[in-house]
Amino acid sequence: MVKRLQNKTAESRSSLLLALLYSTAVWLMAGLIREQWWLQFGCFILSALLIMKMNNKNLLIRIFSRSVSVTFIFLFTAAIFLFQSWRGGIAQLCCIGALMLLYDCYQDNTSVGLTYGIFLLLGIASLFDVYTFLYLPVFWLMMRVIVYSLSWRTFFSSLLGLLTPYWMLTGWILYHAQGKFADYYNRFFSLDLFHVSFHYESVPLAAKALMAFTVCLLVIGCIHFIRNSYHDKIRVRQIYYSFILLAFFSLPLVILLPQHDGLPTRMLIIATSPLYGHFWALTNTKLTNVVFCILLVTVILLTGSSLWTSSSLF
Repeated sequence: MVKRLQNKTAESRSSLLLALLYSTAVWLMAGLIREQWWLQFGCFILSALLIMKMNNKNLLIRIFSRSVSVTFIFLFTAAIFLFQSWRGGIAQLCCIGALMLLYDCYQDNTSVGLTYGIFLLLGIASLFDVYTFLYLPVFWLMMRVIVYSLSWRTFFSSLLGLLTPYWMLTGWILYHAQGKFADYYNRFFSLDLFHVSFHYESVPLAAKALMAFTVCLLVIGCIHFIRNSYHDKIRVRQIYYSFILLAFFSLPLVILLPQHDGLPTRMLIIATSPLYGHFWALTNTKLTNVVFCILLVTVILLTGSSLWTSSSLF
């Protein structure tokens, strides 16, 4: 079989290291040192490593490949408008961890400990990004129809895990800020946060372009996976179906909440990365090689354009 550029890069053992070096250079040019984005950068690195771990542990790609984690790195690196939010970085990290634990519950409706851990992470994530609550029904749905772990025991365990951070937070507020208790929760759960808006003028052009590009990768990845999913094991297929569900749930949120560049955008990138990584690593034609090259150049140009408009170095 002829090894084309897309196959050589997908199977290269150095691709992840090169992607991390590339991403670090972009972070530095975007203002990592000047803006003191160390916490955000740390969350990004840990997120990439967790996605690599998720890929290896669940055998998302039938061959040795870092395509899933490298795709995540390139997509997130292009989303420079997400760099400054440390709250979003922590929420993103917690959600990836929750997904990893979710897949460990496959066909085990007695996994109350793991389920508690999943929703404990989601509860922590919601403290930093309230839009995490929108994803709770999706996680319960995935437990029911994808990993087959939902039972009355695991459901109540999920509620307990979700409430645990708020029990701890409530105790801390009552002790340290008795007079501000009501004000804090009223501000945190403000209904204005969920205000639907179709005013896209304030959305940066770089963000619009990246979302359009991500949707393009999502469509390519979905079509490829659906056509070739019979090659994968049933468990792997179920995991990819969860990525498709997450992606198509996140996409309307990105459209309906354009003024917010938080968790829905991050979840769309997280869910798209394995789907495109599957296409990148497991296709081998002249056409797919050309598509890969075009998409690679495009994401680099998008990153450069975003740097040009957002970084004070230029």
